[in-house]
Amino acid sequence: MQTVGLVLRPERDLRDALDRIRTWAAATGVELVGADGEPRLPDGAARRPEASLAAGCDVVLALGGDGTMLGAMRLAAPHGVPALGVNLGRLGYLTEVDSAHLEEALSALANGEYRVEARAGLELAPLKDVAGQIAYNDVVLTRVPGRGQAALALRIDGELLVRYASDGVIAATPQGSTAYAFAAGGPLVSPRAQGMIVVPDAAHGLFNRAVVLSESERLGIEVLPTSAPVSIERDGQLLGHAEPGVTLEIRPHPDAATVVRVHAGGFAERARRKLGIADPAGLADFDLAGHER
Repeated sequence: MQTVGLVLRPERDLRDALDRIRTWAAATGVELVGADGEPRLPDGAARRPEASLAAGCDVVLALGGDGTMLGAMRLAAPHGVPALGVNLGRLGYLTEVDSAHLEEALSALANGEYRVEARAGLELAPLKDVAGQIAYNDVVLTRVPGRGQAALALRIDGELLVRYASDGVIAATPQGSTAYAFAAGGPLVSPRAQGMIVVPDAAHGLFNRAVVLSESERLGIEVLPTSAPVSIERDGQLLGHAEPGVTLEIRPHPDAATVVRVHAGGFAERARRKLGIADPAGLADFDLAGHER
């Protein structure tokens, strides 16, 4: 571990965490790198343009919450660098460690006691006024408030699946299945999976189920002539709007990014801990064979 990039949550006091990272870096001979114009960086940290922040780094540390982690993945992935999320907010589902365990995570980095896992993305084909994008959580089409419902047609590899009126549609990565897609009734999917989860948002019609596509299938979303305009969001950020008659194409992007794991627990342990999954009262103290836990 020679060079570590830092991505900081905007407008947040991070002095405690940055002091601990600076002390660790000084003790281990690690160079710290941050973005030009970031006044909170530790003394001695190298500064680069944001787009090249991750170049040559061994890992990028995201200090904040899920939004900061997604931003770090966008900066790190083009350079083939993994990202490690440190939760300094509330839920932080995508982050690997919380503030109390920061030193343990830094020690694991220094000692090589970590693993790197791939994460799938979604590729949004370019549209007029909307550049092509890679999403690491989701691409969301949603109706513009006050303009009526979104009328959409969904096609898989060009074949019509369904038409419906709704608040919109969510195309999520497996990692993003625990975000907006989960809130809309979609399934929990292991972040190590590839492919795409498609979830209608408040659909009016007989078909309102989530659909899971393989990593080789593409999703077409047509904004029907009777539809209100819809907004297009990527990982919670507004990209633009689509008028009736426009068709969007979204393709899975396998192994679009990598993340660092220092915990031994897997998908199930994280889901129970982060999402507060609890057993029914009648099963809380016994397993299914009747043995007391």
